[in-house]
Amino acid sequence: MTEKADNLVLEHLRAIRLDLTELKNDMRDVKARLGSIENYIAILHGDQARSGGRIDDLVQRVERLEKRTGLIEA
Repeated sequence: MTEKADNLVLEHLRAIRLDLTELKNDMRDVKARLGSIENYIAILHGDQARSGGRIDDLVQRVERLEKRTGLIEA
């Protein structure tokens, strides 16, 4: 009876080890994908910041034009 119990325990331990190995591989994939997403978000954030700067520049230029043409008071 003890031999059967020992074999059963070993069998369960092997199954657990296999599951852990699969989980480790899955986590590596998830971490790689998350890293990609983080990089993409950082790029988008940089693009948005540059766009905001360009819009600010355009606003200043329009205001200067409006002042020069007398459309608004200086």
